[in-house]
Amino acid sequence: MKKRIGISYTKTLFQNYWDWFTKEDLQDDVELVELSYQKNNAEDIDKCDGFILTGGIDVHYSFYNGSSTFKNNKGFLIDRDKFEEKIFRYSQEHTLPLLGICRGMQLVNVLQGGKLIQDLYNGNTRHKKEASDKEHTIVTENNSLLYKIAGSLTGYVNSAHHQAIDPHALGENLKVNAYDNDDEKIIEGLEFNDKTNKAFMLCVQWHPERMNDKEQNPFSKNLKKKFLSATRETNMKKLSVINPATGEEIAALNEDTKESLQKKIEFLKAAQPAWSKLPLTQRVQVLKKFADLLEKNIEQLASILTSEVGKPLQQSRNEINGARARIQWLTENAVNYLSDEIMSSGNGSDSNRMEEKISYEPLGIICNISAWNYPYLVGVNVFVPALIAGNAVLYKPSEYATLTGLEIEKLLKQAGVPANIFHIAIGAAIVGENLLELPFDGYYFTGSHKTGKYIYEKIAPKMVPCQCELGGKDPLYAADDIADIKAVAAGTADGVFYNNGQSCCAVERIYVHEKIYDSYINEFVKEVKSWKIGLPTEEGVYIGPLSRKEQLNILENQVADAVSKGATILTGGKKIKGKGYFFEPTVLANVSHTMSVMKDESFGPIIGIMKVKSDDEAIQLMQDTEYGLTAAVYSASKKRAENILQQINAGTGYWNCCDRVSAALPWSGRKHSGFGVTLSHAGLRAFVKPKGYHLRG
Repeated sequence: MKKRIGISYTKTLFQNYWDWFTKEDLQDDVELVELSYQKNNAEDIDKCDGFILTGGIDVHYSFYNGSSTFKNNKGFLIDRDKFEEKIFRYSQEHTLPLLGICRGMQLVNVLQGGKLIQDLYNGNTRHKKEASDKEHTIVTENNSLLYKIAGSLTGYVNSAHHQAIDPHALGENLKVNAYDNDDEKIIEGLEFNDKTNKAFMLCVQWHPERMNDKEQNPFSKNLKKKFLSATRETNMKKLSVINPATGEEIAALNEDTKESLQKKIEFLKAAQPAWSKLPLTQRVQVLKKFADLLEKNIEQLASILTSEVGKPLQQSRNEINGARARIQWLTENAVNYLSDEIMSSGNGSDSNRMEEKISYEPLGIICNISAWNYPYLVGVNVFVPALIAGNAVLYKPSEYATLTGLEIEKLLKQAGVPANIFHIAIGAAIVGENLLELPFDGYYFTGSHKTGKYIYEKIAPKMVPCQCELGGKDPLYAADDIADIKAVAAGTADGVFYNNGQSCCAVERIYVHEKIYDSYINEFVKEVKSWKIGLPTEEGVYIGPLSRKEQLNILENQVADAVSKGATILTGGKKIKGKGYFFEPTVLANVSHTMSVMKDESFGPIIGIMKVKSDDEAIQLMQDTEYGLTAAVYSASKKRAENILQQINAGTGYWNCCDRVSAALPWSGRKHSGFGVTLSHAGLRAFVKPKGYHLRG
């Protein structure tokens, strides 16, 4: 796998940085990546193994409390500063090599808490570029990394700057490694003073990439050689992102380590108090802007989502629009349910009146371990109300939906969520395991019962809130008084197979009254056979690939088990040959509860349909499960349906609908489907801790 060097984009002679690395330098194992503040391709930072911060425009004065006006200022691009701050912070969180050039060195000093001399004035005759770069001599410090690399105490370098490092305000843990060989002693290079647990980091004020003799001068040639070597020596564990429709790798991302996660939680803890002190209405506006950005970027976001989880493009668009609808409800109702409540103003004289008040304080730092099947819908259930309530969030998307997680992070920050209020954790199970060791103030998990149980047991000694939305084996009953059997069959088939059956609340077992069984099953199979199966990017495709390759074997085993016990395959039943993780939409009849397909979670395009004689038999079978997420009844009678649903121990009941979630209603599970609640007013308050005030006037 190739190593990647990320080079920050500058409008000033960017090609020179690119061309500095020859084919001989890169060989077959290193490639260059443009990291551009204009494109805001922050997601590509996670793909890089080393970084170069380039020269160009001045660092914004607000980063170091400088002056907004001075004689030779070249203008500012605060968006570039913020973007390149991400690059620097990322390099330090993940211990990756970094080379800062000219402005890049100045930015590093500022980001470490230092300051700049904003104009060299007289020194500009020696340093400020005119028709071409200036040239002058430098002196290196003999105990420095720069001296070890260059192999020389003195040398010639070029110069094209009018600002410099303030020698009285060096950034934390930085030391000077070179000065201009002149009476002014302008600082020409910086490196870390204490290099313990640090990667290669070197900053220079000159431009090694455009020296006239760059292939011979050790202050260019040796710097590049050392930087390349340091990048090649990185050993970041990579998360491979696979397109389930083709089986091909579409990205390789750096996984988080224990050390990088520890740094992220430290950043979150430091930043959260200021975020919580912002007015609630201000935080609400930030999340509303996030929803607007989802709409603005929906085509790109849908394309990325489809590429990594395999759902058809229209279903990806539907998911993003559904997330926007949930955000709308949450933002419109947050003030009502999270503001202080006066419960009693009391009686008596003004001097002896007792006021009773409830306030809702944020929990603090939230760990959100999310799911791959609906990364937007499942994600916004947690991180949106958590952020609105004033919490900071460390969000771990599933390893199967990490590119989408990076897009979520980018747009949240573009909407105005501060840099250190929302961080993403990248990686598979080991990264999730590491998160359980960190001191979060609340854990919110969506996934399997097995993993949820493990998390709950691991978190219990911390005595902090832990919510788990887990699996389901959701039943549906079609009663004998249904009028339009064809429409019900089509609607319930969609409830089974939408998103390839990979929905938390997908219908996973169907019971049909014997009076309508034959008609229902005939219409159901006709509907399933009418769907187009193929690449999720093709127009009109309803069934794409499964998101996870390992699920193919689970489905095959369920079919084989059912057939061995007497089930009949009415359509489908096997993997589709060729590239990708495709499985035929499968309908099984003559099923029973001795079969895995009627008892164990399938999470795929497979359904067993069972004939029943009465409502009582249907209720008995619907109750025969360890899960309790949703249950549905189709009937002409609301009273009949509600009577049945009241007897089912599930968090959600449906009458004449299924596979549906509303932001206005609580989303919660029972038994092995989990505990806790998201959405509705209860979900808004799941991320706060109430405090009671007894106030005597």
